[in-house]
Amino acid sequence: PTKLSMRELETLTRKYTQAISPVIGIDTDIPAPDVNTNPQVMGWIVDEYSKLKGHYVPAIVTGKPIELGGSQGRGPATGVGVRISARELLKRHNLDFKDVTAAVQGMGNVGGTAAQEIYHLGCKVKAISDVSGSLLCEDGFDMDEVISFLRADRLLTLKDYAEKKGLELQGAQAVLFADVDLLIPAALENQITEETAPQVKAKFIVEGANGPTSNAGDAILNKMGKVVVPDILANAGGVTCSYFEGVQNLQNHYWTVDKINEELEIIMTRAFAEVWDMAQEKNVSLRMAANMLALSRIVKTAKLRGVY
Repeated sequence: PTKLSMRELETLTRKYTQAISPVIGIDTDIPAPDVNTNPQVMGWIVDEYSKLKGHYVPAIVTGKPIELGGSQGRGPATGVGVRISARELLKRHNLDFKDVTAAVQGMGNVGGTAAQEIYHLGCKVKAISDVSGSLLCEDGFDMDEVISFLRADRLLTLKDYAEKKGLELQGAQAVLFADVDLLIPAALENQITEETAPQVKAKFIVEGANGPTSNAGDAILNKMGKVVVPDILANAGGVTCSYFEGVQNLQNHYWTVDKINEELEIIMTRAFAEVWDMAQEKNVSLRMAANMLALSRIVKTAKLRGVY
């Protein structure tokens, strides 16, 4: 997408929307933004789908611009959810953000937001990375300064920031092996693998990305005594806020950002507690506990609906 003009990207998005229109809908499947997409792309989808239906259908996607029916707080919601999950994890170990150091892989919407969130709560963010490489600083980074620099232009990377500040850019995986307490992989999938997991020093891993840890890597982390908050829990803030957006679209009643954050706090905190309690009760990892909890809900629902 960074190599396409806005006109090319819009044409591509509209043609794609036409192609998938038979299989999406407010009662079937609702797309949302992820890697290399943004509110503008969601806005084009809304417009094209609405043209096909003959009336405005804002609930067809989430992550839209506010002006088109998007939700306050949707942009940072995934990163905020990561922060809540990390906070709850540290709390269970009698720690606070002011007492830990962190490394964050990925400076996009999720990683950048999560890094800022924990930085504002006193955490020392000692290692960061993006597609261009990793930066390490023993004294910690001013995450407001870093994110402000990167968001000034979508083409800027940590390589540019390193050149500006006279820092040494290291390999992309260096952030994973930083000597810190908390690691937040918030880039792409399969970053912590059978090959890289043995080199992870962080005691706590909170998955901001989707599937950043392979099955083999996860097994190694467990054997090493690492505590991993799985993606389906840690990064659920984004899809939770997408649900809020859909509710607002269908009710045609829109919430304040304070209301959004209040509801997000309640749901994420409750979800973490339920997974944590399951893990303690069954003596399993948080990932296994999250899957057990999800499956138990499906089974219970199926039984209540009946079998015929």
